[in-house]
Amino acid sequence: MKEFSGSHQDITHQGWDKFVGFLKNRKARLTPARRIIFYAVFERHDHFSADQLAAQLSAGSDRVSRGTVYRTLTLMVEAGMVREVRDSDNHAHFEHILGHEDHHHLVCRQCGRFIEFAGPVISGRIEQVCSENNFVQDWHSLVVFGWCEDCRRETGQRKAVT
Repeated sequence: MKEFSGSHQDITHQGWDKFVGFLKNRKARLTPARRIIFYAVFERHDHFSADQLAAQLSAGSDRVSRGTVYRTLTLMVEAGMVREVRDSDNHAHFEHILGHEDHHHLVCRQCGRFIEFAGPVISGRIEQVCSENNFVQDWHSLVVFGWCEDCRRETGQRKAVT
């Protein structure tokens, strides 16, 4: 995404301002717990589950309940700050997307590893198909499932099983 430019810290602060505006427009409460969750998400640079984030925030002075984590992640997805990506077992993983270029995912069916790749040609083709069908795209996600090189090497598999 190219909505924001600048350092990670600038993007995070601009994102917080945007999220505050989103919450106000929704007439949703702006709570200290939501702020803690927002900044915890933007400190991460991986694909994480809601349970992983909840565990991270379950102790210490910034303790936040599991339910608040789930509800806030849902709001962050709706606000366009976070993307939800499903793995091969249909488990939800999240990543913040502000300040990141559009990308897609390869997901290993054995170890669950996420591999990101830029796909301007793919994204361009999706935009073209939308235009040809007079369809207005909100967002898209491409996830390719298979086996990473390490897992194929472990099992002696040279090619993906079809």
